[in-house]
Amino acid sequence: MARQRNWWETFFDDLRPAFPRSAPRESLKEARYICRKLGLKKGMKFLDCPCGFGRVSLPLAKMGVRVTGVDITRSYLDEFEKKANRAGVKVRLLRQDMRRISFRDEFDAAANLYTSIGYFESDAQDLLVLKKVFQALRSGGRFMLTTINRDWIILNFESNGWYEVSGIRVLQSRRFDYSRSVMHDEWRFLKDGAEKVHQTTIRLFSFHELRAMLHQVGFVDIEGYGSQDDQPTGRTNRDLYVVARKP
Repeated sequence: MARQRNWWETFFDDLRPAFPRSAPRESLKEARYICRKLGLKKGMKFLDCPCGFGRVSLPLAKMGVRVTGVDITRSYLDEFEKKANRAGVKVRLLRQDMRRISFRDEFDAAANLYTSIGYFESDAQDLLVLKKVFQALRSGGRFMLTTINRDWIILNFESNGWYEVSGIRVLQSRRFDYSRSVMHDEWRFLKDGAEKVHQTTIRLFSFHELRAMLHQVGFVDIEGYGSQDDQPTGRTNRDLYVVARKP
């Protein structure tokens, strides 16, 4: 019997054509924010895990940061590589499950961005991701995690939603499991009469939960923000930015 694939192994290929467009200046703004919060400077080594198609890491590479990107989606890595080649910058890209990385004391900083935590069946697996990042960092290295704020979701939950990008209509049906803080989504991608359907599940976290997990792994100086203006995190902020340091 063939192995049943996990949702994240196929979902992102179909999401990419319908990925909401971001202006280059917005990506640059985010890259500069990451540099400021993580203390990144030209020549430093940065781990983006998972890196996606390099929306933020490519601007960092252009600034002279030595970027290593890890992702499970081959098409995203191919896109990142092509963009880096066109820009004339070098990046190291690896196709790997973020729970399986084996770096040791290598990076000055690392990031897990855009709700790329909570994919797995248990909190222990999400904790493993944080342990792997901790091991990858040098002493004093900083880590940033960004995700949708669970407390905001509770306040603003909508069971259905839709948007359209480049002629692709995306319909979402959502169900929130309050017992486990897990969002169950059915995604329908509609274009030219064809339809693709995906089921996704993401464990959402509040700041206090992520802080406890990071502390358990060994991180210190753990701070949480609700925006790139460093507003305090709370239920009125959709985004959650968490920054921590390896001793």
